[in-house]
Amino acid sequence: KKHEDDVHMDTSNEDQKVEIKEDPVQLSIFAHRFMGIAEQMGRTLARTAISVNIKERLDFSCALFTNDGGLVANAPHIPVHLGAMQSAVRFQVEYWNSEGREGINEGDVFVSNHPQLAGGSHLPDITVITPVFHEGKILFFVASRGHHSDIGGISPGSMPPHSTNLEEEGARIVAFKLVKNGKFQEEGITDILV
Repeated sequence: KKHEDDVHMDTSNEDQKVEIKEDPVQLSIFAHRFMGIAEQMGRTLARTAISVNIKERLDFSCALFTNDGGLVANAPHIPVHLGAMQSAVRFQVEYWNSEGREGINEGDVFVSNHPQLAGGSHLPDITVITPVFHEGKILFFVASRGHHSDIGGISPGSMPPHSTNLEEEGARIVAFKLVKNGKFQEEGITDILV
């Protein structure tokens, strides 16, 4: 049933044209619900964190993304995190689905922090991305990015003023499956961070 107040939006790209028609009340309800989920993700992260940066300073952000990595909703956390997180999620989707890679499977969780290649903001901001599946298909992604006080490098704090390249600032993670098919990859992440 068409209403006068319905929102009509045309989105076009070179291959297809899609017309989206939504009831503004329903749109508002879902937008607030999705934002509420992102806010709850943040509360849970703060409650369960060991890191002072996350637990007390609240230096983290949480958001939900479409199955291709587009931003759906974010909690009002740290703006610099949120601005780059969509790029980080999209990079992981493209990276793991590219030819010769193992793809994205149920039980996988990705970790990344690389600012030049993988949508990171700076090395101490580590992003964790989880695909959410239903009946074998990815419905959406959830992601959180948190600031860590030390990620290695030539001096404590991972932001040495005299570094001349990114390697001197700490561990660089372009794409790694922190959890693979439901199994935590402790040895692999330890090798990256040591």
